[in-house]
Amino acid sequence: MVKMGKIEVRSQKCSCPIYWAWFKSPINRQTTIILFIAYCLVFNVLAACGKKEKEAEKEETQVSVVEKKTEVAPSAEAIPPEFAEAYKGVVVVSAVEGVDWQKGIITVVGRGMPPQHITNPAQARILAVRAAKVEGYKTLLETVLKMKTPPERGMKEYLDEKQIEISRIEGFIKGARIVKEEYKDNGSAEVTLEVPLTGVSGLIAVLKGKG
Repeated sequence: MVKMGKIEVRSQKCSCPIYWAWFKSPINRQTTIILFIAYCLVFNVLAACGKKEKEAEKEETQVSVVEKKTEVAPSAEAIPPEFAEAYKGVVVVSAVEGVDWQKGIITVVGRGMPPQHITNPAQARILAVRAAKVEGYKTLLETVLKMKTPPERGMKEYLDEKQIEISRIEGFIKGARIVKEEYKDNGSAEVTLEVPLTGVSGLIAVLKGKG
């Protein structure tokens, strides 16, 4: 406190001797030791539980990654030997929508509408199917170009390296088989197209320059 222009400093007595006197008691000292040991045990148990939880989460993550990889790339056992041998060195088995590696086929659906000025129902159907086929051919080409070739490169790079013209792939696609035609109430048409991956007329043969 300030008094007559001077600062008066009041010192406080250290309370350490009080704690020391309490600790000198055998009972208090034993109680302190027991509490300290109990605290250490609880801390170690909590730390071990936390470690186990992290390890469990890590294992779950690893399992999830493995499951996803299994979904993306079917195992060699799941693919028939003749197909697996045909794919080897030409394409990489990976998740591509429309590609069934086990059955060895590519399937897509094309949808089309007739021109608005067409009023004749029969002509409208024909033109709707034609438009659906064109859309299906386009989707087939996009599907083929999404496929990977060893070692994990794009299809366009493979075609350039092998000097395969894109028109050759387009010609292969034009030979797609129509497996289903469907007409909708709104006048549109839906066509399901299918091409083989293997065989003398399959995509693999075309990529090898044999088709």
